[in-house]
Amino acid sequence: MKKLLLCFLASASLIACTNQETKKAENSAEDKDTGTWTSLDSKTIKVRQLLEYYVKNDTSVVYEIVVDTMKFSDQLANNQENGVTKVNTGGRVGFAQITRNDHQYFSDISLTTDNMRTLVSKDGNMATVYWGMWSGTGRFTKNKCTVPVHLYFFWKGDKIVSGGRFVDPTVSKEEFAASQKK
Repeated sequence: MKKLLLCFLASASLIACTNQETKKAENSAEDKDTGTWTSLDSKTIKVRQLLEYYVKNDTSVVYEIVVDTMKFSDQLANNQENGVTKVNTGGRVGFAQITRNDHQYFSDISLTTDNMRTLVSKDGNMATVYWGMWSGTGRFTKNKCTVPVHLYFFWKGDKIVSGGRFVDPTVSKEEFAASQKK
């Protein structure tokens, strides 16, 4: 009897483990934000070039691929107003200045450029995103530092119209404070 009961329990366990649940997904509106990712398109190549020129402190690519009225936001703590991240001032010129400022406070700047993609959504919107590591040496503290960075750029045609970055600003704040002491 024990052997029969044991065989029954083992068989029931095996059947229970192999049965697939057949829940249906909720019916919802089609997700217009779905689309395709690519890393070999012209937009990803342009962002890679933008980053490579940034490392060399050359803003010429900014003036080629970014519109005058670009809206760029630093997604940092205390940079929000009424629940919305503030847009940096200056449009394209302001964005170019941000990139030059980094070189005033850091030398030996480098970026990884192997992790970026462009998403083309079903409704035609396009965004290029970048995840990487930024490294530099403080000009005033002499500290070598590496921080993760996430950038995103939205496109209209072949021009960047808006974007932003997520980065821990601690090393920049420390370097700026050290520059004020000298």
